[in-house]
Amino acid sequence: ASSAYQYEGAFLTDGKGLDNWDVFTHENPGNILDANNGDIAVDQYHRFMEDIQSMAYLGVNSYRLSISWSRVLPKGRFGGINYLGIKYYNSLIDTLISNGIKPFVTLNHFDYPQEFENRFKSWLSPEMQKEFAYLADTCFKHFGDRVKHWITINEPNQQLILSYLKGIFPPSRCSMPYG
Repeated sequence: ASSAYQYEGAFLTDGKGLDNWDVFTHENPGNILDANNGDIAVDQYHRFMEDIQSMAYLGVNSYRLSISWSRVLPKGRFGGINYLGIKYYNSLIDTLISNGIKPFVTLNHFDYPQEFENRFKSWLSPEMQKEFAYLADTCFKHFGDRVKHWITINEPNQQLILSYLKGIFPPSRCSMPYG
C-alpha cells in the first residue's frame, strides 16, 4: 500500500495544489524527523512505470494506492478539475492493469487541499462531507470503469487521534487534556 503524499513527490507539479501536509512540513520542518517532506518522496509520479515493472517482476497481483485529493481537485469545489492529475492516475491505473495488477484505490489517506483548512477548518466542518462526495464522484467518473475496489478513508480512527486528539499530524489541533 502507498500514500500519495509519501510516494508521489512532484510537489505542485502539473497543477497539483497545496495540501495540508505540504503546509505542515514546509512551515514547521521540525514536525518531521530530519525535516523531510513529500516534495520528491520516492518520486512515483515520474517513476511509476519502473515501480510497476518491479511489482510485476515480483509477482504482485494487487496494489493499494491513494489519490492525492489536491492533485485531482486542487481547491475542491472552489476550483476546477486538474485534468493533468486525472491523466496521471489514468496512466497509473492502466499500467497496473496491463501488468496484471489489480488497483485498490483509497480516496483519502490523511491529505486534502489546504484550501479546506483555510476556508472552513477541514474535517471540523460539515462542508467536508460535500467536498468528499465531490472527490468520490470525480474519481468514480474518471476511474470507476477500471477500479472496482475502493477504500473511502485510510484509518479514520488514526486520523482523528493523530490530527485532532494528539495534534501531531496536520492540522495539529488537539483537545484538552492532550494539548
